[in-house]
Amino acid sequence: MIIILYLQQIYIMEYNKERIKQAIAWKLSEKVTAKRLKISTNEYQKHKKRYYNELRNNHNNQIETSIDINNNTAKYSGLFGIEPKTPEEIMELLKIDTKEWKLSQYWNKQMGDHWRVSALVTKLKENDEQAIFKNLLDNWEPKVHKITSNYKPNSFSKTCGVLSIQDIHFGKDGNDTVDEDFENAVIDLITRASNSHNIERLYFVIGGDLINMDSFDGLTSNGTPVDNGLKPTEAYIKAFDAMHWAISYISNYCKELVVIYVPGNHDRLSSFHLVHALSKSISGDNITWDIEYAERKVHVYGNNFNAFEHGDVSSKNTPLVYATEFSKQWGSTRYRTLFTGHYHQNKKVEYITTSEEVGFMHRTLPSLSKTDYYHYHNKYVGNKRAAILEMQCPDKGKISEFVYNAS
Repeated sequence: MIIILYLQQIYIMEYNKERIKQAIAWKLSEKVTAKRLKISTNEYQKHKKRYYNELRNNHNNQIETSIDINNNTAKYSGLFGIEPKTPEEIMELLKIDTKEWKLSQYWNKQMGDHWRVSALVTKLKENDEQAIFKNLLDNWEPKVHKITSNYKPNSFSKTCGVLSIQDIHFGKDGNDTVDEDFENAVIDLITRASNSHNIERLYFVIGGDLINMDSFDGLTSNGTPVDNGLKPTEAYIKAFDAMHWAISYISNYCKELVVIYVPGNHDRLSSFHLVHALSKSISGDNITWDIEYAERKVHVYGNNFNAFEHGDVSSKNTPLVYATEFSKQWGSTRYRTLFTGHYHQNKKVEYITTSEEVGFMHRTLPSLSKTDYYHYHNKYVGNKRAAILEMQCPDKGKISEFVYNAS
């Protein structure tokens, strides 16, 4: 009985193999072909891949390679029992290393009962976007870092912290120590604040020109040339590692950590990719993610209306914009503050109501980034490199702030 089942299995596999060979010759889409074969698309793809592997192994010794070192090109050719239809099938059959070569041309010629498959490939350049991302993905091993908070509430009254360190500009020329400055700032501010406050919630802003460039050509999101000291991928990795560490560290000193993404004018797309990757690689019971792409965001803590944006779009009617877009939050709070960056300076603008109470405060926060030629040329010099952590009481608004001055 076992022998009969085994022979039946072999027969079915051989039958499927022959049917797959015929089906490929139909030149239809995989979905339509699978439907005709009365199997699922996944099953058809599996059989098709197995069949191509057999073809490649059967003609392994007949693959010819000719490499032109001077022009960084190569030609591959081989004999196969079927005609491949897509670039991916060509690369797979001819065993072309996709990490080293990209397909430029290919052609197939029928020779009796088999096909001669030929391809012309070009060596990948170092800045080839598709190649870089493909290599990153090929070597990427996704792993979720589970963060277990060691937060222990003290006897102080419950407070909320706002830590918005924008304009770090990872990758900017002359900004070599900004990762160390950022780490020192976070440790200093969080340590001093936690020693005198019971941090019930902490808002941590990521983005706002976190990375200096947004393209492989070293340009900003709007295509503006900037001075860079690192490759875009190197700057991204440095920024990712710094933010990953900061989230892990800060979560141990607050009951709830709220990570807020704010896009900047330098890195609108790159910073979004970064914070999205962070949210997928970090898991913590006390971490809340606000990573939706929005240029204006508001979070409420008690009587505190905390608004966040980068600050590159200034307007005299900013308070009216927030009062209109976030009317419910505006009406339920008393102390309203907008936290921005962009200008690399510490500045406050207060909008006073008729009752002589602060109706809205616009805080432009300083930067840890060093001056580059652009800032020097436009005389944007003399600003202190610093980071600020503001502490708020749920009922009385701002009660203190901690300042870290970089050397």
